[in-house]
Amino acid sequence: MSTELAVVSSERSPVPPGLLYIVNSLNPGGTERLVMEMGLAFRREFRVAIVCLDEPGLWATDLRRQGVPVHCLWRQPGLDLSMPVKIARLAREIDAAIIHAHQCTPWFYGALSRMFHGAPKLLLEEHGRFYPEEDKPARRRVNRAVIVPLSHRFVAVSEDVRWRLDRYEGLDAARVDVIYNGVDVGPGLASPERLALRQTLGFTEHDIVVGTVGRFDPIKNLPMFIESLAAAREQNRRIRGLLVGDGPEFGAVKALLGTHGLEDAVRLTGFRSDARQLVQCLDLFVLSSFSEGTSMALLEAMASGVPAVVTAVGGNPEIVVAGETGWVVPSGAVAALTSAVLDAAADESLRRDFGRAGRQRFEDNFTFSRMIECYRELYRSMMPSAVRNPA
Repeated sequence: MSTELAVVSSERSPVPPGLLYIVNSLNPGGTERLVMEMGLAFRREFRVAIVCLDEPGLWATDLRRQGVPVHCLWRQPGLDLSMPVKIARLAREIDAAIIHAHQCTPWFYGALSRMFHGAPKLLLEEHGRFYPEEDKPARRRVNRAVIVPLSHRFVAVSEDVRWRLDRYEGLDAARVDVIYNGVDVGPGLASPERLALRQTLGFTEHDIVVGTVGRFDPIKNLPMFIESLAAAREQNRRIRGLLVGDGPEFGAVKALLGTHGLEDAVRLTGFRSDARQLVQCLDLFVLSSFSEGTSMALLEAMASGVPAVVTAVGGNPEIVVAGETGWVVPSGAVAALTSAVLDAAADESLRRDFGRAGRQRFEDNFTFSRMIECYRELYRSMMPSAVRNPA
């Protein structure tokens, strides 16, 4: 039997059901990239459309070019009660069977839209949390009284996020499924290609390249990484840095590199569309965040056999097994991160062993195909029986 879901009519060809994704925008970021890739993955099984609440974002044009409609609602500051009406209108136009809301603000407006058009089932997927968390009892009460009853299924991308949905959003953790993010990394670079790419970035085969990939946002705590890198270089001059990404903290990061005299030791690339290849140039991947869900860049590093050191926050300890696939250090602990960087730089065999174990852990738990199959089964469970089991 075909795995594709379809509405079957005796009078016309099968018509795929509608699937509406809601996201804040499609500017580069882990959540946004996941929305884009999921939309492309499911477009043969559903009539996929994406609605952006705030702005289309950089990736909207590419999605439209590939045949996935992207709509923008241009949400106004504060509580914009036109959003539920507009979402309901779009859901009705595409005959959406499922609304998949990515993060809590899209979930809030997606739930309210069902008061105007109640046919679609609503799924919340929470990717990560703000730092620091704010305890808002009124929000929990509204969610429990209004938003949760208008919803059908709930997904967190880590056990930590599931706990936070219970604690801060008023959901019952027992109703929240955990589906880890997955990435499709494609073929790896052969050794000559990797060396050549490193050379274009200004690194030699003798350098120990320590770096990170992602949006330069305060939650990523890049100052911790930079301070640790500076301290590690005082003991091992072979250590160099690679920072791939852009965002609101880009200027501050560049200034901090100058303060520590790291301008010549660290390559700051800005946004790169080939970030998946650049991560393969690393000898050690660092994630120094204050909070994380399931980092896509971390998964890409693991898939490439690059060992990682991460802070013990969010989903990080669920992904990196301390002492087996990498290092896990306390949040904000510059000395501990420095020590991990120095340990990795000093022992190529340990890096290789951790990288190999990390690659195996990725294959077992975090592939894109595994994630897509989990959502396929979840979507099936939400569909009417006639669609779930076509004649």
